[in-house]
Amino acid sequence: MKLFTSSLGSKKVEISAYSENIVRVRIGALAPSLFDRYGIYSRPDKDCGMDIENGIRVGKLSVVYDEDEGKIIFVSSKCRREIYVGKNVDDVRAYMDEKLGGLRPEYRQIIGDEAKRNYGTIDFVKDPKYFEITTDGEKFYGLGESNDDRLILNGKTYLQRVVYQRCEIPIPFIMTKAGYGILCNSTFWHGVDVCERDANKVVWYLPDGDIDFFIFAGATLGDILERFTRVTGRPMLMPKWAHGLTFTEQYYADQFEVMHTAEKFRALGLPCDMISLEPGWMAKRYDFSVDKKWNTERFFINDWARKDNPHEAHSGFFLSALKRYGFKVQLWLCCQHDFTAHEENLAGNDTDFGIPAWFDHLKAFQNDGARSFKVDPCHVCDSADEGRVYANGRGEPEMHNLMQTLCVKEMYQGAREHLGIRPMHHFCGGYTSTGAYSAATTGDNGGRQKSMAWMLNLGISAFSNVSCDMNVHDKFTIHYGFFMAWCQLNAWSGFEHPWWAGDEMQALFTYYDKLRYRLMPYIYSTAINCNLTGMPICRAMPLMFDDEECENTVTQYMFGDSMLVGAFSDTVYLPRGYKWIDYWTGKSYEGGQTVSLDLPSDRGGALFIKSGAIIPTEEPKNFVDCKDAKNITLEVYPDGLSSATLLEDDGITLDYENGRRTATHAVCSCSDKTYIIMIGDREGGFDGMTDERTYSVRLYAPHSPKSVFVGGKRAQFTRDGNYIVFDMGKETEANVNI
Repeated sequence: MKLFTSSLGSKKVEISAYSENIVRVRIGALAPSLFDRYGIYSRPDKDCGMDIENGIRVGKLSVVYDEDEGKIIFVSSKCRREIYVGKNVDDVRAYMDEKLGGLRPEYRQIIGDEAKRNYGTIDFVKDPKYFEITTDGEKFYGLGESNDDRLILNGKTYLQRVVYQRCEIPIPFIMTKAGYGILCNSTFWHGVDVCERDANKVVWYLPDGDIDFFIFAGATLGDILERFTRVTGRPMLMPKWAHGLTFTEQYYADQFEVMHTAEKFRALGLPCDMISLEPGWMAKRYDFSVDKKWNTERFFINDWARKDNPHEAHSGFFLSALKRYGFKVQLWLCCQHDFTAHEENLAGNDTDFGIPAWFDHLKAFQNDGARSFKVDPCHVCDSADEGRVYANGRGEPEMHNLMQTLCVKEMYQGAREHLGIRPMHHFCGGYTSTGAYSAATTGDNGGRQKSMAWMLNLGISAFSNVSCDMNVHDKFTIHYGFFMAWCQLNAWSGFEHPWWAGDEMQALFTYYDKLRYRLMPYIYSTAINCNLTGMPICRAMPLMFDDEECENTVTQYMFGDSMLVGAFSDTVYLPRGYKWIDYWTGKSYEGGQTVSLDLPSDRGGALFIKSGAIIPTEEPKNFVDCKDAKNITLEVYPDGLSSATLLEDDGITLDYENGRRTATHAVCSCSDKTYIIMIGDREGGFDGMTDERTYSVRLYAPHSPKSVFVGGKRAQFTRDGNYIVFDMGKETEANVNI
């Protein structure tokens, strides 16, 4: 790893090559950051970069230090920018204090906060400093949940501090189509001015700590996300079943009501994979301790019958009965734990802090059959006691944000080690790297417009596995809620079950539920790609298109490569360069226009397919059994020459980390008279692969073809609205003659 060092007054300056198109800049005492100490960031490449005069070059990114001017200059393939270490810190501090209330948000009590707590304040501004980036009119994206009404960051000043219901997952990362991104590597709560005080400057203000940031270069926003997640960790690959439906049971449910709910899902043919229990499962209301017990009046778990092996739960427990019918069980948790003691021990500090590892007490519940945990923000991300000091000797202003990441890191690694398979848990809070360890919801904000904006901004910040609290009485949130990385229906406060929502809403919910499970091969393939590249499952429009009309929209997004989802608006913009097919009506539209929606009464929003799409589907199951599909139906939307790759693995083990997956490439070429569909062999392998797979095709063809040939032989086909359907069996080529 190439390294350049210099000085700025009494402070040290260090520029290091981290990986291809990634450079790290540090100014200050250069003590190891907590992200490094606790093994959160991926390690830099050993042999990368080259020395240049006063700096480093790595890939297409060059970074140099101008000692006379006290500035960092970086040049990528698309731009040249300057970063100044600020001198007038008093002016910037006064500005940030005015805009951001002294970095102190208004206190908001949350549900479950019954203890008497101290919210004392201290003077946490010990060594204020700032750095500013000169810009040239570019538009910036990122900062996690910092916006709930827009995508473009410009023109506002942002508090980078985890705040319940206001900004539960800030991520101090910005990027621009000018070809670069910046990650501020600080755990202190701080402020970022994105071209508000000065239209051509981004100002990062830190109340304490070193100046420490990464510069990423890339030709596209997607390229920058890939580089960003090279450092912070790729989005977690959840078990395949976690992409199915999670149902959160009402607070006071007991094991008999839970079993009745499960029975009802199966009897009605409503696919569902997980039932989540609210705090009522615990003997003590909102038990923050590491001594939790089952509420045996509601859930009769015999202590004498409990097992020590997570794969041998007692067959008579209700969790085992649910498992036999394809249900996983998730348990609600609340937390005010000090995770730094465990992290210090992992980092080589052998001090006995007298604080047990958080996950140790959860192993017993996994032994009982629980397979997931829902971590409520509670005292981890609500208003903080600024005077609190953690086991690692650091104070709340430095640790409040990082505690979000440490919480889910221990959850992820603890479950992974104990179960030996992929964990699944979710959390409302977050900070840098949280998405590498956890899924998330958009907090206690329901499933309306605000949650959609948060979800898109999180995706732009490389946090992909996001869901919302779906409302079974609102067709708009059902529509949008089923087109997320994972989906949940939250009935904690009453009878929000689909069968109690009325005939109309039950029918609508059933349609979307089955549609999602039919799309599972497409969804899971997209999830694998997300884990490989950092590109989220739900993609804000500017991640894929350059049309000015969609660069700031929070009412539509791409669900994977091929599906455009619209919600909370009666119009949708269709990007130029493609035809777009209305999934509900089959009507085709030219791109480059805004269209008014005339939705069927039994649908909740827009759904368009990008021309050229090849979408893998399967017959919907009652739950995701993670078995390799014996038949895949390809939905094909011809447009010139197009292709798609279906990625698959076993859906549950950790083998994917060693590349144990398959890739199947499909191609469609079309002319005025012929469509040709070709399916390649499955490349790669994993345990549990089926020996034989067959394919069917559902081809968008508004006009009936004259003939269909599969493997050179004439084949039968049927018409289904605007589609023709035929089987390919094991054959690899089909010709459709128009």
